Amino acid sequence: MEIALMTSAWRFVVAVLGLSLFIGVELFFRFREPLESRINHYFRNLFLGLSNGLILHLTVGGLIVAYYDMLARNGIGLMNIMHLGTWTNIAISLVFLDFLTYVWHRAYHEVPFLWRLHRVHHSDLDLDVTSASRFHISEVALSSAFKMTVGLLWGPSAIALAIHESLLGLAAQFHHSNIRMPEPWESRLRKIVVTPDMHHIHHSDEIQETNSNYSNFLSVWDRLLGTYVYFRDRERIVYGLKEYPTQRQVSLKNLLLMPFGKRCGDSSDRSSSG
Repeated sequence: MEIALMTSAWRFVVAVLGLSLFIGVELFFRFREPLESRINHYFRNLFLGLSNGLILHLTVGGLIVAYYDMLARNGIGLMNIMHLGTWTNIAISLVFLDFLTYVWHRAYHEVPFLWRLHRVHHSDLDLDVTSASRFHISEVALSSAFKMTVGLLWGPSAIALAIHESLLGLAAQFHHSNIRMPEPWESRLRKIVVTPDMHHIHHSDEIQETNSNYSNFLSVWDRLLGTYVYFRDRERIVYGLKEYPTQRQVSLKNLLLMPFGKRCGDSSDRSSSG
């Protein structure tokens, strides 16, 4: 339980530092003007993020990390059965967990039930660092259950999971940020990791663009699996979903109820999801 509490505290500190950093960068190097006031946007997204974190802390707390630690102590999972050294386990597991994040994210777009949950995130009509916190509690809980299943089969160390979760959060804050990196640095960085220019395409209201660029940290997965899309004229992107085009439709109340609303297909069948 001690490692679970330490990990939860560490993730919270990293999340707050990342949020503060990118909010500061956005204030001075904002890429595009938001459609609504930043205060309203921050409140809605951060309310979701903070309430999700509080609910999970009160219910499962650091259970996932403690669970991974228990698997390691009992030699359960592929990595534990192979008795790899700590650093080897961490290195391999970080790459593997990043790949699984790609697979899981893609599933949220292609499976109708999962898309019903994930569209809360994609309904954001503005993008900034707080968009990285905009998830429905049901999606967060389901993702937690998925990670516990992965742990049983793969057996990454608790340290690897803690590092992965911290990187996952920081990467999401970075590539959702309302900033643009100058060339040639953006092109160079995009060869390795996901940048705002790459990920903002994923938040376009055009279906073929929404269904692309699923990677979270390493950009290689989209390139290898044929889901990579890139264009430089990010100014033309309309964020959000065509079935929720107004601020009124994506109010906090509507976001909380969105997964239980009208029937929806996957993200390639929006005509049935409006």
